[in-house]
Amino acid sequence: MRDLAETCTNGWKTDGKAVRAASLSARIAAVALTGAVAVFAAGCGQGESASDGDTGAVGLALVVAPGVILDEATYVITGPLSFTKSGAIDVSESARISALIPGLPAGTGFTISLSATSLAGGLSCAGAAAFDVLAKMTTATTVHVTCHEGARTGSVSVTGTVNVCPIVDGVSVSPSDAIVGGSVALAAGAHDSDAGPAPLAYHWTASGGTLTGAETASPIFTCTTPGIATLAVTATDGDAAPGCAAAATVTVTCHVPGAGGPAAPMTIAVYGDAPYGTSPTDTTQTLLTPAFIAAVNADPDVSLVLQVGDIHSGKQFCTEAYDRTIFDLWRAFSDPLVYTPGDNEWADCHKAAEGGGTYNASTGQIDFVLDAAGSPVDYAKGDPLANLALVRSIFFAGPGVALGGGGKPLLTQARAFDPAHPSDAAFVENVMWEDARVLFVTINLPGGSNNDADVWYGAPKATPAQTQEAADRTGADLRWLDLAFAQAQADGAVAVIIQAQADMWDPEKGAAHQAGYEPIVANVAAHALAYGKPVLMLNGDSHVYLSHNPLSAADPLASLHPGYDVPNFHRIVVHGSTLPLEYLRLVIDPAASAPEGPSAFGPFSWTRVMP
Repeated sequence: MRDLAETCTNGWKTDGKAVRAASLSARIAAVALTGAVAVFAAGCGQGESASDGDTGAVGLALVVAPGVILDEATYVITGPLSFTKSGAIDVSESARISALIPGLPAGTGFTISLSATSLAGGLSCAGAAAFDVLAKMTTATTVHVTCHEGARTGSVSVTGTVNVCPIVDGVSVSPSDAIVGGSVALAAGAHDSDAGPAPLAYHWTASGGTLTGAETASPIFTCTTPGIATLAVTATDGDAAPGCAAAATVTVTCHVPGAGGPAAPMTIAVYGDAPYGTSPTDTTQTLLTPAFIAAVNADPDVSLVLQVGDIHSGKQFCTEAYDRTIFDLWRAFSDPLVYTPGDNEWADCHKAAEGGGTYNASTGQIDFVLDAAGSPVDYAKGDPLANLALVRSIFFAGPGVALGGGGKPLLTQARAFDPAHPSDAAFVENVMWEDARVLFVTINLPGGSNNDADVWYGAPKATPAQTQEAADRTGADLRWLDLAFAQAQADGAVAVIIQAQADMWDPEKGAAHQAGYEPIVANVAAHALAYGKPVLMLNGDSHVYLSHNPLSAADPLASLHPGYDVPNFHRIVVHGSTLPLEYLRLVIDPAASAPEGPSAFGPFSWTRVMP
């Protein structure tokens, strides 16, 4: 601020200046300690000399305690004859309040009131003083300002309530392990000593699987994927306070059917591409099938039958009646039967030779094969998706259970699908299980049509439905193989058997017509190498018996899918299509470790049987 003595020097006596200076320094010192305000009345006004008029002015200064920053300051001056003057004082450029207030009429009985606030310091300051204004005279006065801090403390009125929180006394699970698809009974016991503020309530959660009755004390848990599921229960009494709910956990082991079973040797009958006919009316092999089934049943060592696909030839029609005929024949198997669909019963039903039809370039329509009455001979006019749905409805009506006798439990992808890929739930035919310490896995992989890449009905290009079918099924197969090998590792299986229909190394088709199988070949090769134990693939499709390792770089068929060298892989094409009907008698001995050869590999050995 400008020095007050300098401001009011002109026309004043030296002794007045000295008095004012002495008074100012004394008051500034006091302000620094007490927060007082020094107020000066002078006989000089702003913009006029000391000898002009009968007005005066007041000068003031305020120095605050160290560390206190004022946010605003205001003044109000009142005087005789209802005189009043007010204003704000700029405190942004100085550490003290200073101002010169001119234009005050000479007279007696003036009062100046000062107020200031410091938000950061929580202070509210105020003070007032009386003074007189004498024309051409200097009057000095002091305003004593008192400051008050805001309240720093408060109080609370507490009313207490008491609740005894519940306790979980125990959790039971029966059984503590189950096959995937199986159910487990859960029960929780809890008590609440004061029975309030609300009745006991239960809530269960599971890290996997599904819960029925999750809001009850005794829900049912169903295994949906292999592994350990953690089940947690909380018991509450209506008190929402954190930590009042009681909790407990229990685990359930969900496993592939057969996991951890006996390591005793077992014998399996494997066949496919039967019964075949040379025309839609050729029933020779169909009529011989009951005797074939009886011969398999008569084999005392056989305890399981695998059918690798194709229940009729590519020269027979796709009809519901025929599918049901084969299903009824298979009821005669005394041992469990695991079947994976082939191309002839669904993927190739669109072909004219199987009763489908042919694309007519002139009309842009399909010329369907018709019977004598003019009706399409095939189920749903040979539509592959409709025929696959028909196969599923007949042969897989009981998901997770093998055909034939015994009601053998299987893990189906329809129940153990990846939630991130809900379309996988459609593949009820993809199953896995364990026997003799070997993990078996089946995949829907149709042969003969490059993984269903042959355009339906011979049209110029594939329909969106066909393209989507191949993508969905291939993705589901790959994810199912991923799960199977992971489970084989987890369970310590001695080997893996892959059951599929397609011959992915069929030389008759050539490399270009095998490209659709490359994702499956790559997946199997990578998993087999990582697994490090014997992997045996069983398939039909090309009809002629073959035993070799096509994933060996030295194999004659390696050129169909080049770039692989997997020493722990072997493939058997089971013989089919021609008479006599035969099956492969496959023996599994978990304790055996035979070198790869034409009739043995790791725990496996086999012979061809023509009953």
